[in-house]
Amino acid sequence: MIQIAEKCLMPLESCSWGEDDVPLAERGVRFSWLYDFVFSIYSAIDGLWGEFYSDYEIAKNNDRFASDRNPNYSPEDIKWPDRPVYSQPLTTAQLVSLFIAPLTSHIKAPLYARIPPEHRGRPSKFISHTWSSYAAQGAHGTLDMVKNHDHDSFVWIDIVCYNQHRVQNENIYGDMKEIISRIGQIAFVLTPDPFFTRSWCLWEIVCAHQTKAEVSVYNQITRIQKKYWSSEKDAIPKKFKSITNLSAIKQHDKDKIFELLVSTFGSVHQADEYINSILPSYEDNPRRLGDSR
Repeated sequence: MIQIAEKCLMPLESCSWGEDDVPLAERGVRFSWLYDFVFSIYSAIDGLWGEFYSDYEIAKNNDRFASDRNPNYSPEDIKWPDRPVYSQPLTTAQLVSLFIAPLTSHIKAPLYARIPPEHRGRPSKFISHTWSSYAAQGAHGTLDMVKNHDHDSFVWIDIVCYNQHRVQNENIYGDMKEIISRIGQIAFVLTPDPFFTRSWCLWEIVCAHQTKAEVSVYNQITRIQKKYWSSEKDAIPKKFKSITNLSAIKQHDKDKIFELLVSTFGSVHQADEYINSILPSYEDNPRRLGDSR
């Protein structure tokens, strides 16, 4: 599976990397390339699952035939297929851990370092998203939502542009604010997975407001609220209540962002008041957080 993803990238022997080679805020990836890269991985995983289900049906039929004809038959006599190790579809976190990190581990670089030069460029938009959401899911994954708006644009997205082998860097929180400030535009991608209760997403919202970045909201929640997907009308994620209720994949990130929010605003209460005053509603698509319509 890794070999399929490798075909989209520059050969390792052609890559070298230093963190100062390209400033963080200038590491843009052509979105259409990124979507095709992820789609190639998803297509390969779909193929594995297709083979599995086909082989499983054959084994099931053999099992039924043998049990009818052989009184001494045991299910262990049938060769049952192994389930693929990759889930279907992948969350963004799984995409990073199973593909992006291994593909860049040898040179300890961001995926950006292995992207063909013609698909790199100065980003026009920062993409804020949850790692617990599916990266692509028909029309409903994070990248599917971005594709509807920025298909031919260069974007900044952490899974590509930030070095996943340096995420313990204590400067990462300030880095995000600087990147958002320099790019000047940010898109928040709302899926049925919680967004406004995620530590990183809230931090990026605060950074966007404080740096006066232009904001877009790619909103899947409105469609759910209007019951366009009646089977998912109860899937609306939790709204923000307090910074004490935030969550993150890594406990260190949760703790650090909580500390930053308290130190920035002076107290939990003041941080909660500030964030509640700037959050966009699910129904609106404001140009700037905190604008009234």
